Amino acid sequence: MYFSSFNSEINKIEDVHQIKIDVPWSVKNVSVYLFDHKGSKILFDSGLNMANWSKLFFSALKKINISLQDIDYCFISHNHTDHVGLAPTLKKRNPDLKLLMHHITYETLKWETEQENLSEIEREATKIANQMITYGFNESQSERVISFLSYWPKLRQYQKPDIILHDGDKILNDLEVIWTPGHSFGHICLFNTKTKYLFVGDHILSRITPHIGNYIVPRFLTEQYEGYDFNNILSHYLDSLDRIDKLGPKIIFPAHQEIIYDPHKRISEIKEHHKNRLADISRVIKDKARTPLEISQLHFGELDDTNSFLALSETLGHLFFLENQGLVHSIEKNRKILYYS
Repeated sequence: MYFSSFNSEINKIEDVHQIKIDVPWSVKNVSVYLFDHKGSKILFDSGLNMANWSKLFFSALKKINISLQDIDYCFISHNHTDHVGLAPTLKKRNPDLKLLMHHITYETLKWETEQENLSEIEREATKIANQMITYGFNESQSERVISFLSYWPKLRQYQKPDIILHDGDKILNDLEVIWTPGHSFGHICLFNTKTKYLFVGDHILSRITPHIGNYIVPRFLTEQYEGYDFNNILSHYLDSLDRIDKLGPKIIFPAHQEIIYDPHKRISEIKEHHKNRLADISRVIKDKARTPLEISQLHFGELDDTNSFLALSETLGHLFFLENQGLVHSIEKNRKILYYS
């Protein structure tokens, strides 16, 4: 079954509807998934609440003869705008719909959308920006980091979840929650233990690797998750790839790009990508200590300020991983942090 319109598609993969809607950035589309399970209709992710995305989404539901009132559960993979955007609208139009998200996603969304926390968010953003200076950014670039980190929370609206999820929770017996930190600290995948379908949000994509980096973490969360290393996020991401691989998923349904019909192959490719990047980083600092910014520029080239921050964040994720294993070391010189192997 396939339907196409100006900038949206409805595909049916076995018994799962994919509602795929174009967006004007590099990943090209945002997809949400709708399927039946034990007499309930399940929606995975709520999509984007910008431009005409919501109009196209509701139009798609109509074309497959589904009312919003028919949907019983909506799982949120993580707190980014293109995944949680329509959640308040869905809940408003169907109060009986149960919204589900991981505890970290719930706490983060609540914290970053409360007006009284804006000054704290800016303070935390300033701390990160100051760290970026020690990693190689100049003052102008660090100011844009503050703007970037302070801006995105303003695009989100908080919607209280009906069910707060934790790793290993099962909904309707067969839908298992897999906590997969990496692209976001509270990121989850949803695994149907009977069909072996895996709904992954941004955790595994078909053509690119998701951004793995560090963002603002509310102080109370670091206290609640004592013993969890929020800096060594790449380690958590790679561990979760191994965990997913062992589940033996049949099909992976990502939020962007194409459906993945050979999960083991794609997981292996992503692991190999990170293995190669770790080796490359070690190589470029073998004979010369460099700032993380210099290292990121060698990998990603010259970029605009926003993408330079994302590239630097990704590079730091790999450096922290290597440093945690004792494979690279850092020194401070002239108020800059340098890494060497």
